[in-house]
Amino acid sequence: MPRMLRMPGKDVLPPGPKRELVAELYVHCREAGRPPLPQIAALTGTMPNPYEVSRETIRRLLTGTTTSQWVVVDALLRALCQMRNWDPDGRRWPEPDDRYDDDDPTTCREYLRRLWNNDIDGLEPDEAPVAPPAAPAQTASGWGTPSTAVNQAQQAPGGWGGSASSPQVEDPWATGPLPNAPAQPAAYSDEPPF
Repeated sequence: MPRMLRMPGKDVLPPGPKRELVAELYVHCREAGRPPLPQIAALTGTMPNPYEVSRETIRRLLTGTTTSQWVVVDALLRALCQMRNWDPDGRRWPEPDDRYDDDDPTTCREYLRRLWNNDIDGLEPDEAPVAPPAAPAQTASGWGTPSTAVNQAQQAPGGWGGSASSPQVEDPWATGPLPNAPAQPAAYSDEPPF
């Protein structure tokens, strides 16, 4: 019977980014039932979107003696997740009854990739930069997208209802004439426009 791999001790793999990466891989390895390396290696070549990884490379990743390319680490993660019937793109810590009250929507793959990047850069988890959230897609209409009438009115001399000699009013609380109304000085009100 092949010898099972164990998480390296702190004397062999000191605390730091590499240990964090190896520890996360071991979480998935334990959940998969500590499968033998040949079984994991065989699965990496037969699963959907295969990327064959040798058992020696898997052993070196799990002992922290190497940092491989992301495609190799990802193949190992996918194989371990498949063995435990888990989606690598699912939430890392799912809530019971599919309730997602937790503030951390990070997936297993995202978290492992962050640890992998930290290991390569030599950063501790609290030092690592976090990617900003993606900006919402801009639509042809809606909030934040000026309409054609607004653009034309703002580009007209004097701005909204002003004349070429009057300054453009940029006060959002200002109440004044409509863009097509005759030019008059803008009146101000303390009442909000809604």
